[in-house]
Amino acid sequence: MRESTPQKDDTLKPIKVRGSCLCGAVRYEITGPISSPENCHCSMCRKAHGAAFSTNALVATEALRVTTGAEMLTEYESSPNRRKCFCRQCGSQLFIRRLNRPEFTVVTLGTLDDDPAVRPTRHVFVGSKAPWHEIDGPLPTFKIYPGYDSAGAE
Repeated sequence: MRESTPQKDDTLKPIKVRGSCLCGAVRYEITGPISSPENCHCSMCRKAHGAAFSTNALVATEALRVTTGAEMLTEYESSPNRRKCFCRQCGSQLFIRRLNRPEFTVVTLGTLDDDPAVRPTRHVFVGSKAPWHEIDGPLPTFKIYPGYDSAGAE
């Protein structure tokens, strides 16, 4: 049984996991470490997922491979330097390409078919969280993003 609190080295374990969209047209695999898992409460993630937050993590772009359905991926420029990648058939958001840091891709962990062996370590952009959602539990919260949030953790 896995403890609910992640170990410090959990975000750097090399791992191989598979993921897919809702309809199964797009399938992918990650062969490499998954890092910085977090729950993002920004309004863009909330609207893209229709939920209180999105759980995301970083992977090296070279460790991410679309195995089926690359032609089904389409992109939306949600903000400067960010392109949300989703299946054009079912609408599942799978990745966020970072144009200013192309060596990394954000993966939406809800699209994984396998256990990534990492757990979220923080809540970010809670300054714009859904007013109907209450955050509870031991994870730190940040109004914006760690390192950019002048107030730091709440």
